[in-house]
Amino acid sequence: MSGSTGNRYDKEYEAFQLFEQIQDEKEEALLPAEHAVAPEEVVLNEDIYCEIEYDSTPVRGENADVQLQASHLIPERMEERPKDEIRELFNRMRDIAREDRYLNFGSRRFFDRKMQRENAGIFYRQGMMMKDFEDEYEKKVPYSSYFSDYQMMGYDQLRTYFTWRTQIRQGNITHLSLSYAFVYLYELLNNIGVDDPREGLERLMLFWDAYRVYDESVDRYVVKWLKDYHIYYSLEQSFPDFVKENGLAAYYPNLSDSDDQFALFYSVSKYDIKNSVFYNDDNKDLIQRCFCAVLEHLREAFSEKGKSFDDLVFCPVRKMAVWTPFQDALFYPSRRQADRKVVLSQREIYVCSGNQWTFSAVITAESGKRLVGYVMKEMEVLLRKLTKYRHKLSANRSLLSDVMADELEKAGIFPEKLVADAVTAFYREETRTVVRVNPGRLEQIRQEALVIQEKLIVPEEAAPTPVVQEASLPEPDRCEVSDSWAELRENLTDIELEALAMALTGEGEIKNLADEHGIMVEVLIDGINEKAMDYTGDSILDDDAAVYDDYAEQVKEMVGLR
Repeated sequence: MSGSTGNRYDKEYEAFQLFEQIQDEKEEALLPAEHAVAPEEVVLNEDIYCEIEYDSTPVRGENADVQLQASHLIPERMEERPKDEIRELFNRMRDIAREDRYLNFGSRRFFDRKMQRENAGIFYRQGMMMKDFEDEYEKKVPYSSYFSDYQMMGYDQLRTYFTWRTQIRQGNITHLSLSYAFVYLYELLNNIGVDDPREGLERLMLFWDAYRVYDESVDRYVVKWLKDYHIYYSLEQSFPDFVKENGLAAYYPNLSDSDDQFALFYSVSKYDIKNSVFYNDDNKDLIQRCFCAVLEHLREAFSEKGKSFDDLVFCPVRKMAVWTPFQDALFYPSRRQADRKVVLSQREIYVCSGNQWTFSAVITAESGKRLVGYVMKEMEVLLRKLTKYRHKLSANRSLLSDVMADELEKAGIFPEKLVADAVTAFYREETRTVVRVNPGRLEQIRQEALVIQEKLIVPEEAAPTPVVQEASLPEPDRCEVSDSWAELRENLTDIELEALAMALTGEGEIKNLADEHGIMVEVLIDGINEKAMDYTGDSILDDDAAVYDDYAEQVKEMVGLR
């Protein structure tokens, strides 16, 4: 941030001492001579008016590097001074600081954290008072200060700033001292002069994009504050999505392993969906987008039942550090924060409880991993059916932990139905056919249809009486289904038939059977399913070598178990 560091505070302390000394000397110069010996009896002449105003312009001479100036020290009668409504407005704004606390410039801890928090509160109240103020001032007076604010600006500097801010709000962002830029940024972080956080973010991005052309030093502050902004104001769009949409990934390398919700939840899932044959180049984009739709639906449904899906999955570590939003800015937390968790990646989780924020890395409970695994596998089962994938899959509810299953059932939450509803709605929208009708062409079709209709109309008296003869329709060939299973049986090997019998009765392990004959169990199952696809049009074994319930009777008959 702009301004000196190191011994800067000591110099500012000396500057304020110099300011008070000048003020005392001027007041003594205005006193009647007879009161010079007894200062305790001194009473200032009410007809005398003296204004002392300071700003950040450097003082010449011995303290040339100190940002302080005393001006307007010439006494004059109040009634002779022309009325300046803007100056009076600024004075009322400054009164907020006087009402809030006594500005003890003699403290060498003028810029410590406690003082910064107090200044942030004053800045917020003053900013809200001046949020709609507009100005048109011809001068452009520079300004430089550490933790820039209104209170440290002189009259000309305030008018310069508010004129510049007026132009910014009209879309004209020009270069001005960096300290002015930080005052404007502080306003946006505090949502001063905007209707809601969404508008505040839009203005923040517009200003950053325009002003960084003049001074790139704002980057390292705005980049941090953008993330804080999403966390604190709980925006609808997730921060990873915001980063991706605005091409800011280079600024946030820690989000690279979690640039979307699918990647984040896949990293903790008990079911490795990427190892599935269904997760291939043709389907992986569909799967990822479908999961995001399912996740959104689950979050809404769980919330309606008083549960948080994310809370059931992610947990913070026991020891969490205090987190303060918008570090290095004059920010006043004016909003009451709802209790919530914000998970940005496996490395970052922010928790608000009782209006206090803490930060930690993320851990995932075993029950949470199993919940995500069940959701992902159930989603894949349904997607395979909807896409008519040649291999079926089943998701056993035993994937859920007993504790999790009981908790969800007591809350009236049934994840298999929620996943089914979400996948079905997603796929329906994904495959929806959009028909665009040309109104002109439609009218032409109507006219042509009317012409054809007239030609086909037969006069009523000449119309022949149709003779209707009852004809017996052929019965469906019920032998086709059984014939296909018979053909399948003829083409299955003895080992394959034995494997199917084991799958039905549960007697013996198919893997042991495969090992005895020197083949892989996966190859044995795939061979059976490929032949079933050829003759029946579907697979009959799932990935766990279990016969699908839909075909259990046919397989029993085929292997002679009926």
